[in-house]
Amino acid sequence: MEIRKDNLEERVAQLQSLGSEIEHINGTLTKHLLGTYHLLKSWALREELCLAGLFHAVYGSDPTRSKLLGVEKRSEVANMIGTRAEKLVYLFCSCDKPRVLPQIGTVSAIVFFDRFTGKSSPFPAELLNDFCELTIANDLDVARNKTVEMYHDDILTMFENMYPLVSENTQMELDKLFIRFR
Repeated sequence: MEIRKDNLEERVAQLQSLGSEIEHINGTLTKHLLGTYHLLKSWALREELCLAGLFHAVYGSDPTRSKLLGVEKRSEVANMIGTRAEKLVYLFCSCDKPRVLPQIGTVSAIVFFDRFTGKSSPFPAELLNDFCELTIANDLDVARNKTVEMYHDDILTMFENMYPLVSENTQMELDKLFIRFR
């Protein structure tokens, strides 16, 4: 299951072999994963973060969505995209988002709730900025692939709360978004 990290086509083929051609919001999951990857790349972020974007739903990023692999395959995913990228993928997929996302930018000590294990722990500070970048890229790709691009107030507020935690390029993207939707 190992993939060379320098070949996007091989990584996409691997995802497709795991079943990523399933329906997702206005297209396939493959299309969404690639959209997230390309947004992160366009912001000139590290390759490991972009790879996390490409694989961000491999364990199922939401209780209502399909997963491509179970978490027992974490070491195999780490072999494909690297250990740090896999940690970010696990964090993104396991995050109980309704309980965690409202804390970001509003409290100093974020409590992470793992929806797979049911456990809580301090949010890993070393992954917070990347988690915010990935979350924003994911939500932007979803919104931009709908028939009409729109953002609910809670998403815009979340983006505002994450703003100080993301790169300058991501901030510039959000600035354009806020002009259009705020």
